[in-house]
Amino acid sequence: ASGAIDMSDGFGKSNEVGINASAASSANLKTLFDNNTAGSWAGSTAKRFTIGASTTMGIITAPASMGGTLIIDLAGAIQGVAGSANGGAGATAMTIQSANITINMASGSSISGGGGGGGQGGTGGQGRFTICQNSNNCGGTGIGSCHQDEDVICQYTTSGGAGGAGGIGQGYGQSAANGSSGAGGGTQAGTGGAGGNGAAFGAAGAAGSAGGNGTYTSGSAGSGGGAAGRAITFSGLS
Repeated sequence: ASGAIDMSDGFGKSNEVGINASAASSANLKTLFDNNTAGSWAGSTAKRFTIGASTTMGIITAPASMGGTLIIDLAGAIQGVAGSANGGAGATAMTIQSANITINMASGSSISGGGGGGGQGGTGGQGRFTICQNSNNCGGTGIGSCHQDEDVICQYTTSGGAGGAGGIGQGYGQSAANGSSGAGGGTQAGTGGAGGNGAAFGAAGAAGSAGGNGTYTSGSAGSGGGAAGRAITFSGLS
């Protein structure tokens, strides 16, 4: 953030400390105000943080022990971090830990929690097949019919395909992504389920699809999508 604003009462005495925000992936308001004017966060002087219409901010934290008042004039956007692939939860856009904070939201502004990541697809079911051989071991390959002169019946179990990865959610500097397809399984085994799609701001990610059934076992369920991030979380306040 940059651009200190000295609001004077007309007698050269400042009655408000103001900061104009610049785009950043995160901002701790105590750090910004204390760097601008030493001790201003805990001091009783009024504070103002302005986010212009063309500015997009990542996670903002307003820590505890703030003195005085703070006005946040928001014309742009505050956005939480995206939920990671395979069910990661979206992050809160803004955490407020002090009282006496007012947010003025202009038309077109937004505060958005990160979108949840999509769940991983389920594993495909196992396959099982039989091979008949006229030898004393089961080292052969291929599937065929059993004949009377073949005295060894060999059964083989194959693994199901791995589930596809879930997509990442939407967040600061990150677009939502769709999940990937599952992998194919072994002989007569099921294909892995597709990963769930990542979600837009403020929404939960989609669950992964179940894996396909094999001839021996059924495919497993996909995992759930990640939770949506909150727009604002209040911590330590009654």
